[in-house]
Amino acid sequence: MSPAMSDVTVKSGILATADQRLVEERAMMLFQTDAIAGARGAMLALFRADRNAKLADQDALIRNSVEEHLFHCCLVVANETPHHPRFVWSIVLDHQWMGLDVPGSRFGQDNCDNIYRFSTIDAGCTYRIKGRFAASPPCDFSICAMPAQVGEHMAAEVVGYVGASMIDVGPDGSFAITADATPSGSRRNHLTIAGARTLMVRDSMAEWSVERPTALTIERTDAPQRDDFDPATAAVRAAELAGILSGFFLENIQHGMFEGGPLNKVDDPLPSGSRGGLITQCATGGYYRLGDGEALVLTLDRMDARYLGVQIVDMWMLSYDYRHHISCLNHSQAVPDADGRYRFVISASDPGVPNWLDGSGNACGCILVRWQHLPPGAQLEGSASSQLVRLEALRSVLPVNTPVIDAVTRAQQRERRFADYSGRFG
Repeated sequence: MSPAMSDVTVKSGILATADQRLVEERAMMLFQTDAIAGARGAMLALFRADRNAKLADQDALIRNSVEEHLFHCCLVVANETPHHPRFVWSIVLDHQWMGLDVPGSRFGQDNCDNIYRFSTIDAGCTYRIKGRFAASPPCDFSICAMPAQVGEHMAAEVVGYVGASMIDVGPDGSFAITADATPSGSRRNHLTIAGARTLMVRDSMAEWSVERPTALTIERTDAPQRDDFDPATAAVRAAELAGILSGFFLENIQHGMFEGGPLNKVDDPLPSGSRGGLITQCATGGYYRLGDGEALVLTLDRMDARYLGVQIVDMWMLSYDYRHHISCLNHSQAVPDADGRYRFVISASDPGVPNWLDGSGNACGCILVRWQHLPPGAQLEGSASSQLVRLEALRSVLPVNTPVIDAVTRAQQRERRFADYSGRFG
């Protein structure tokens, strides 16, 4: 334990753990190093030279994206101690807790409904993961084993997977999972980690007010745990990872995936697993640019998926500040129409409809729609469409009974959203 930790009482909680605080403290130390300062300059130059930097009002978004990319890299590298593994929350908005003022760590078109946690492992070791589902568990839970960090020359390729349906759980919600290089086969409560270096946990929460993430710990079982964190080595590694990650996502995901199709259009969803995403998910996306007085209407069919989520992000691969702005909505939060479909409106100003996606006043960005656990035989064709309209004509393309949301109701909606989001830190 570092000297700065010795006089701090860490508040207990699902995510507010001593391990989390230790790694955040280490990451904040790395964040101030000369190596990260050099990486900051290189990433700023990369983004500012990109074609999207010529769009209006992008520089503040670029600078924020650079800082959050960098801090994520500091967090996961500070946690690269496979002989003393820890689950650590990253890809999250800035926050104050446990005596720390922690920068944001979002990147990679992050899902606002997810709690992402990471651990670094050694495929030659054996581990035990212990957990407990909350009384109101997440809509979906999974652990993926991957050969590298997300964005380290790959999106999120999966070599091992365990989901909630593959875990036997005790009456109190507790469970234990073994993790080693042997194949899982039909075994329950087992995760194969052959060829893996990283574990990625997703808790997908649809009802923010009640659903809570899963309590998790991990320990090595084949030898005594040994924390071999080295600050000097980690600073260099974090800077190198930042360069790899930012370049990979900008070229392959932002340009190659989100900007690969026509402007202001979303296509039918495709399975995500083949593209480095969650193997139980289908997704679609695109990018939009709106002129003055324009709106983009998305029409989506849930197709009886366990989870449907739609969000807009900026051109630098970051979610908007979803605790204060309604830049994402899922099936539990959005209002369906009488035909069972969901219609979402993207516009720079409030159009006065229930399912407005608010990009903090920005008129351009990217769209990402995710369906998780679709039933067999779900008809993907025709399940997603988009239409560009003038704001004054918006009501003519929406169902006639679409409610009007006034400023007071919208403010109340935002207040509830912030309160519900804050529950993640309880």
